[in-house]
Amino acid sequence: MKKLFLLPVLFIASQALAQVTVTLHHYDYYDITDKTKNIRSTVSVYAKKNIGSSFSFTSFSLINNKWGESLIGMEYSPLKWLSLEGEVGIETNIEAYGYRRNLIRTAQVITVATNKFLFLGTFEQGSLPWFDLRTFYLLKQVGLGVMASQYNGLGPVIQYHIGKSPFTIWSSALYNWDNSDYGAMIGIYFKMK
Repeated sequence: MKKLFLLPVLFIASQALAQVTVTLHHYDYYDITDKTKNIRSTVSVYAKKNIGSSFSFTSFSLINNKWGESLIGMEYSPLKWLSLEGEVGIETNIEAYGYRRNLIRTAQVITVATNKFLFLGTFEQGSLPWFDLRTFYLLKQVGLGVMASQYNGLGPVIQYHIGKSPFTIWSSALYNWDNSDYGAMIGIYFKMK
């Protein structure tokens, strides 16, 4: 698939920069109600480079069997616990979504993070709008929370940071309000600085 080139190109480009934080993320969604649907597996990479005390360059790419996107942008942190991010880029999707290639896509991200609390809200616009909201209460290596993700659903989520390693695993049980299906997600991400 031609869109596969987006992730390696972005990853290699981000590694060329010094002091870049890179997060690799893999997660699967399984529709429990409709077992005829395959597991939907997704891989993404997010890179960030600080360019001062309040600003950072960012890039994000995501790919699964129906969708691909790559975005670049800026993050602004007016307060230690608050970050606002805006990105623009392109998307490519399959025929079931109208088969649009290299359509402009935008994203806005808000992050609120303290020692015990994390909120992450992502809002995207393009051929299909999308949002993902997650909030966690953090207890040392465990995070307990709730997520609401368009096209996936709403439900509890738990994450576990594996010791002093850069790995975190997470899982969620979801109710999809669009089609009244129940689903489950599991993922792992790797963050390197």
